[in-house]
Amino acid sequence: MKEFITKSFKRELLVSFLGVALLPLIISSLFLIQMFKMKLDRDYQKQDMAQVQQIDEKLTTLFENFRSVTEKLAADEQIRTTLAGKGGAPRSEVYARLYQETVGLRERAEVELYTPDGICQYSTGTELFHTRLLPYWGILKVSAAHPDELIIRREQKYTGEADVLLRASRAIWDEADNPIGFVVISMTAKNFEEILRGDYGTQDGVCILNNFFETVYAAGAAGREDIGTVLRGRLLAGERLDGSYQGNRVYISRLGETGLVSVLLRPELFTADTIRSMYSVLLVMAGASLLLCIAVSERMSNHLSWPIRRLNLAMHRLQQGELDTRLTFQRTDEFGQLSDNFNTMAQELKGYMEQQVSQQKKLNDVQIAMMQAQLNPHFLYNTLDTIKWIAKANHISELATLAAKLAKILRTSISKAAFIPLSDEMELVESYTEIQRIRFNGRFTFSYDLPQQYAACMVPKLIVQPVVENAVIHGLAECEEGIICVRVSGDGARLRIEVQDNGCGIDPERMELLNRREWDKISGHIGMYNVDTIIRLHYGEDYGIRVEQPAEGGTRVVIELPAGKEVSERV
Repeated sequence: MKEFITKSFKRELLVSFLGVALLPLIISSLFLIQMFKMKLDRDYQKQDMAQVQQIDEKLTTLFENFRSVTEKLAADEQIRTTLAGKGGAPRSEVYARLYQETVGLRERAEVELYTPDGICQYSTGTELFHTRLLPYWGILKVSAAHPDELIIRREQKYTGEADVLLRASRAIWDEADNPIGFVVISMTAKNFEEILRGDYGTQDGVCILNNFFETVYAAGAAGREDIGTVLRGRLLAGERLDGSYQGNRVYISRLGETGLVSVLLRPELFTADTIRSMYSVLLVMAGASLLLCIAVSERMSNHLSWPIRRLNLAMHRLQQGELDTRLTFQRTDEFGQLSDNFNTMAQELKGYMEQQVSQQKKLNDVQIAMMQAQLNPHFLYNTLDTIKWIAKANHISELATLAAKLAKILRTSISKAAFIPLSDEMELVESYTEIQRIRFNGRFTFSYDLPQQYAACMVPKLIVQPVVENAVIHGLAECEEGIICVRVSGDGARLRIEVQDNGCGIDPERMELLNRREWDKISGHIGMYNVDTIIRLHYGEDYGIRVEQPAEGGTRVVIELPAGKEVSERV
C-alpha cells in the first residue's frame, strides 16, 4: 500500500489531506465515544449497585426475621406442649401466639407448625393447612439432624404461582432433646413479588439461586432464561460469573449465611445497535470529509502535477542512459529553478559517468589481479616444511609428489590468464588436496564429480581451491576420517559448484554473516572473501558463494556463476 501511494503525487497529496482532515476527526470522535461510554457506564453502575444493595438488604432482613421468628416459636412453651401431645393450650391460644410472633411477616410468607410426623397443624394461611411433609426425607430430615439451625431449602417442583418455591425450617425439641415438631416458613412466587416490588424495572431481571445455582425464583428478564444454568456453566469453565449475558450486566451477591445468591440483570446501556448508530454518524462525517479532500486534492494536484510529470519523464529517460535529456519550463517559480538544476545535473552527470567508466575499468582489473595473486602463505610454509621433513627423515617418493603438485599450483597462480577451463581448476584442486593428504597423513579423502558438458566452462582461476582449503582448515580440523566432495551441476543458465565436507559444521550465526556478506564481522575466511568478490566483480551481485548446513552434517559451500560466460558486459 505504501509503495502504491508513493508512486503518485496525486495519491500522496490526497493521503496528506486525508491525514490532516480525517485522522483528527476520527481519533477525536472515537475518543469522545469511549469517554462518553465510560462516563455513562460508571454512573449507571453506581445506580445498579445501589439497586443490588437495596434488594440484598430486603432479602437479608427477611431471612433474619425468619431466623428470629422461628427461634421464638421453637422456644414457646405453649407451642411445645401442644405439639408434644401433652394437652397444652387451646387451639385458639396457639394461633394467637403464632399470629403474635409473626406480625409483619405474614404478608411476606406463611408460617406453619408441623407435627413430628410432618403434618401441618397450624398455619398463618389456608392453602398449606394439613399439608404433609415427609419427616425422614427433605427439609424436615435436615432440620432434625441440625438442632438450633434454620434450614433453608429450594422446593424441587414448581408448577404455578401458588406453589411453594422456598421453605425455611427449624426443629422444636422437648426437654429430653427429642424432636416434637417443626416451625416451617413457606414462600411462593407471589410472596417474592410482594417483597421485591418496585426494586427492578420492566427490562430488568431478578433471580434467587441456591448454593448449587439452581433457580429458586426468577422474574423479569431472568424469568425468560435459565440464568442459574448459565452461571453454573461459567463456574465450571473457570470464567467470570459477572460477565455480560445477552446484552445484560450481571450482578451477583450472596445473601448472608443463608446459602442463597441474588442475581440482578440490568440491560447494557451501550448495546450493539447504539454503538452502530454512533459509528454510522461518524462514518457519514468521515465520508463527507473524504469527498471534500478528494475535490481539493484533485484541483491542487492538477495544477502541480503537470511539471512534476514532465520532470518524472525526464528523470526516467536519464535513468535509461539518455544523458542528453534536458527540460525547458516557461516558469520563474520553484519548478523553473528545478528544471535549470536538472539540466545542470544532467550535464555534470554525463561528464562524471564518462570519467567513472574509465576509472572503474582500471580499478576492476587491478582488484582482480591482486586477489588472484593472493595465496595463503601458511599453506606454502606448511608445504615447504612438510617437504623438508619428508626429505630429511624418510627419503621416500612423496617428496617428488609434493614438489610436482606444488609446482603446478604455483605455476597456475602466477600465470597471466584470468580464466581457465573448469577441468583445469579441478586438477589444481586435486593437486592441492594431494599435498594436504600427505601432510595430514591421509586423514581425509577427496573426490569430485565433473560432468563432461561442464569441463570446458571458463571460470576465474583459483575460485574452488580456497573453498576446499577452508574445508580442510576449518571443517576437518578435528576429524580423523574426513571426506571432501566437489560436485558440479547446472541448469543451462547457471553453473553450480558444491564443496561439501563431513566435518564439524559451521556456527549458524557465522553462516548467516557469510551469506549476508558481512565480511567485516568475520575473521579467518580471507579465501572465501576473495572468491566471492572476484565472482561479483566479474558477473554481478546475483552470483557468488553461499554457505549451507546439510541435513547429514558438515558444511556445504555453493559457488554460483553463469555457465558458458566469462565476463559480464557491465563495467
